Amino acid sequence: MTLPLRLLLLCLAICLPGRAQDPLVLRYAGHLRVHGAPFTGLGHFVFALENTRGEIFWSSGAFPYQGSVSNPAGALQVPVQAGNYSARLVLSGETPSAVTTAEFRRLEQPRLRIWFNDGTNGWGRAGEDVALNGVIASLEEADRRPMTTAQGDALLQELRSLRGVLPQPGPAPAAPAPAPPALATVTLSGPALGRTNAPLVLVEFTDFQCPFCKRFHDEVFPQLVRKYVESGQLRIFSRSLPLPFHPNAEPAAQAALCAGEQDKYWAMREKLFATSEDLAATNIVRAAAGAGLELAKFQSCWGGKLFEAAVKNDAKEAGSVGITGTPSFVLGKPQGDKLTGVIIVGAQALPVFEAQIAELLPPPK
Repeated sequence: MTLPLRLLLLCLAICLPGRAQDPLVLRYAGHLRVHGAPFTGLGHFVFALENTRGEIFWSSGAFPYQGSVSNPAGALQVPVQAGNYSARLVLSGETPSAVTTAEFRRLEQPRLRIWFNDGTNGWGRAGEDVALNGVIASLEEADRRPMTTAQGDALLQELRSLRGVLPQPGPAPAAPAPAPPALATVTLSGPALGRTNAPLVLVEFTDFQCPFCKRFHDEVFPQLVRKYVESGQLRIFSRSLPLPFHPNAEPAAQAALCAGEQDKYWAMREKLFATSEDLAATNIVRAAAGAGLELAKFQSCWGGKLFEAAVKNDAKEAGSVGITGTPSFVLGKPQGDKLTGVIIVGAQALPVFEAQIAELLPPPK
């Protein structure tokens, strides 16, 4: 659908060498084509910083749902003129997934991945990933040599020329009408938390190596449990969706289900998310011990891959209903062993879940 044109990267760590408190800022300039024609209008974007293994270290917002025209939390609105656009990305500072300059330097072959939504055709990848090795080289060069006046003037001139390709300020285009929420039907299986007669069910698809899944687990999940699960209004099922670029996610998912054999799934889940940045085999076993598992039984189950098929089945069913990213959720009223409900994508804030639950729960008598 889209094709990048070029990359322009301006870093305040270069412009202001030696000032470690300055944020790390990338400015990306690209070109978009939709169905072969340059796009003009107000586009929505999500940018993510990753390495060659696909591990994501920063993103500008929650990940979008492929093909959906609904915008996830944190999506950026950027004006596009004749296909040309520019975005200023603050990687460090007061952001939920901040990356410091020092952390950025240590990244192995960092790349920028871009999603785009024109409001009509839905979310899709905006071309190939963009290599950022030159930014690290520029940072190292800036350490060795302060910026000259001529270099500073050149950067300012580049900024002025870049602003010239963007439309002048004016009335914003009318926002497209919101699309109806996407629905999915999934099986109620896997570890569950809450009363069996709860009127609503939330099925979660998670990845223990996913930083956004950890964010949901740490920040929103406990609030949902306190407000809705403990009151009997909601039951939560946890299902596995290990993403292919997270090599330790599938073994961790199998380990969690093995813990469920000892009625310790939720305790194991807590330990796995606590060590999600390093899910090596030794740390998974350490998590099992910390969760109070009988290790001989656990290692027999995990080593024998007794839940390999179950994890793959979860991922297969998620894909069959169009769920490809984590965390993703289906919320609705159960019917037997099935649930048909609205899809919620990304580590959304509590009010997003509250609003959907309020729509589905019967009014108080």
